[in-house]
Amino acid sequence: MRPSPALLQELSRSRLLVGHAAPNFGTGERRSKHKGSGIEFADHRAYQSGDDLRRLDLQLKARLGEHFIRQYNPDQPLDVAILLDGSLSMGFGLPSKFEFAKGLAAALGFVALSGGDRVQLGVHGGGQLRWSARMQGARAAEILFSWLDGHAPAGAASFGSGIRATIPQLPAAGLLVLISDWWLPDIAGELVPLNAAPGIEVLAIQVAAPEELDPSLLGTGAARLSDMESGHEVELSLDPDTLRRYGEALSERRALIRQSFLRMRGRFVELRTDAGLERTLLKDWRRAGLLT
Repeated sequence: MRPSPALLQELSRSRLLVGHAAPNFGTGERRSKHKGSGIEFADHRAYQSGDDLRRLDLQLKARLGEHFIRQYNPDQPLDVAILLDGSLSMGFGLPSKFEFAKGLAAALGFVALSGGDRVQLGVHGGGQLRWSARMQGARAAEILFSWLDGHAPAGAASFGSGIRATIPQLPAAGLLVLISDWWLPDIAGELVPLNAAPGIEVLAIQVAAPEELDPSLLGTGAARLSDMESGHEVELSLDPDTLRRYGEALSERRALIRQSFLRMRGRFVELRTDAGLERTLLKDWRRAGLLT
């Protein structure tokens, strides 16, 4: 599910908004807290031997009689890693949760590339963690899209193991986007490895099929449900009492996931697979302060 050309044109003017994540050294379009050479004026400091004479402020010299150097905020890129849950449970739905997640990852990756950030994509499925090369610049967008096209959900390994394997490979600072259905048995425990990366800001996105949020869409009466990963089947009746209890359990689960990320200063967003990417990214996410 690649973003449409019209959506990409709109997203080319957007930027990912981060909180405490800091940019790394290099050339990009984000203002760094470090002063040096760049475009936006920041401050003056006293001249030191060896300084670039082109940065002398002659007007200040005329007023004060001393030499001062102009300092600027350098433009530096943010390291953005986007990790997708590629387990079999992500294959559920029409479109599947995984296809929707790939479209979302492609759109967010494109936004980052357009903004001069460095982007790397990862997919954890079938017990393996696969990473793309690091990319930078809008011209790398087609490489990003093609890399995503080559992946499909596989295996039953927990997404938590993918997170654990990811942390040692991340830069010291940056943004980590995690896209999953978050059907993990121990959500709080699975997220513990993220505490080992204090410089990484986390944006967690839960992708859910409409039928998972509202089982009444499957119909009423007797039903046989099968776990896509374990193959375990259960027979039940989709009667009002069952739907009520399911709704209560789902609400508790979603609150637990949200609180788990908030405790580690992360952000958590819920998305349905029938949500249009255009409205989600260009309206909802801009209103929520996730994109410019």
